Amino acid sequence: MLLFGSAKRLSIDIDIIVPDKDSDLSSILEKICKDYGFSHYKMDERNPDMVIDKEHYKLYFESVIEEKESYVLLDVLREAIHYKTIIDIPISSSFVSTEGQDLKVRVPDINNILGDKLTAFAPSTTGIPYRKGEKEMGMEIIKQLYDIASLCDRADNPVEISEVFTSFVQTELYYRNKKYSVADVIEDIIDNSMEICLRGNYGKADFGILSKGITQVKSFIFSESFHLEKAITCAAKAAYIASVIKFKRTEIESFKQEKVEEMKDWNITEPMSTKLNKLKKSNPEAFFYLYKTREML
Repeated sequence: MLLFGSAKRLSIDIDIIVPDKDSDLSSILEKICKDYGFSHYKMDERNPDMVIDKEHYKLYFESVIEEKESYVLLDVLREAIHYKTIIDIPISSSFVSTEGQDLKVRVPDINNILGDKLTAFAPSTTGIPYRKGEKEMGMEIIKQLYDIASLCDRADNPVEISEVFTSFVQTELYYRNKKYSVADVIEDIIDNSMEICLRGNYGKADFGILSKGITQVKSFIFSESFHLEKAITCAAKAAYIASVIKFKRTEIESFKQEKVEEMKDWNITEPMSTKLNKLKKSNPEAFFYLYKTREML
């Protein structure tokens, strides 16, 4: 939201990284509650068997909209920072009323967040899985896909994206004690992207869960109407940026409306499905990224 200068989707989570594994956050959280209108905070109990050193806090406040107690969820990850570029950005948003000079927060830039986010859209390897216990996680998976597509529109440093992606893949595989490779994670991203682009006719991902997620996420995205066709555009961008990493490209191409006339002579050929050519008329933006993906094969 801060990097884009506009609100795109809702989230009640705040994620921070604290490299110091021994620091006590209680005094900081108490001060936040005192100074910023929270009534109290509570730490959620962690699974003692988790390899990831992560803490979850709920900061409670009285909601004037719901007229009852609500909370903001703070996720604290205690590990080294794997981002290459971190920037200071003002907390300025139509959702937050501020006085005086805007406070600033340190965040990874767009390329670095994209490298991180890509690892989350890989359900069979490093990403949010299709299911956690009995619960289907389609909506959470599609949230990541939507964020990836939004970031792709402004990304401009594929080398740094790849470096951050590789670093986070290695960390996630270590946490999960999985033997996959970076190449496996890239294929996982592409498989799920193509499953959406081919409307469940690719056969390498769980389209049933992904499709439900596309429907469920609608209420969390308010910057635009979100439906399967938009999800196909997002998936095409994810497949493209994953391929940029896979084939070590040093440039990111972007769709522009004036390219539509030139695209009339473009055709996607095997080994990709030629059915994707149907998107040339119905969804030229998605077709552009899929054609550019085919060019790399």
